[in-house]
Amino acid sequence: MTDRAQLRSELEAAGKRVSAAISGLSDGQASAVAIGDWSVKDHLSHMCHWHEFRATEIMRISRGGQTAYPPFSDEQLAAVNRTFTDLRRGLPLSQVAEDLKFARAMVIEGVANCPEEALEESRYGECGIQAGIEHDDEHAETIEAWRKREGI
Repeated sequence: MTDRAQLRSELEAAGKRVSAAISGLSDGQASAVAIGDWSVKDHLSHMCHWHEFRATEIMRISRGGQTAYPPFSDEQLAAVNRTFTDLRRGLPLSQVAEDLKFARAMVIEGVANCPEEALEESRYGECGIQAGIEHDDEHAETIEAWRKREGI
């Protein structure tokens, strides 16, 4: 079984790393397309929608259901990422950052309250709990590297 306290701690640490990575950015800096085809705000929106999916999956699996998000094909993954990121593009940085913080808090609450068997990463498809921690860390690292390159 996965250690509940460790998962919560790692989720919180990943959240702090993301917050530190965006600290001090203006809405304009965060909204400029600067990292591939995405802005920093797009990266935050992307993490947010995956945490929203993840929180729902924790609830679903906690009540004995199967994952609704089995592993995606590359095409499905690209479509989901594009669609949900595009839908949030017009939101201000402050809201996107708060939405991400709230979505991650829902995951942390789910981890804190779910049955032990719902902590098993193998029960999840595309939205695993540990995968979410790694996902946040990857995006934080991407934002940190961009800031370093740009001297921001």
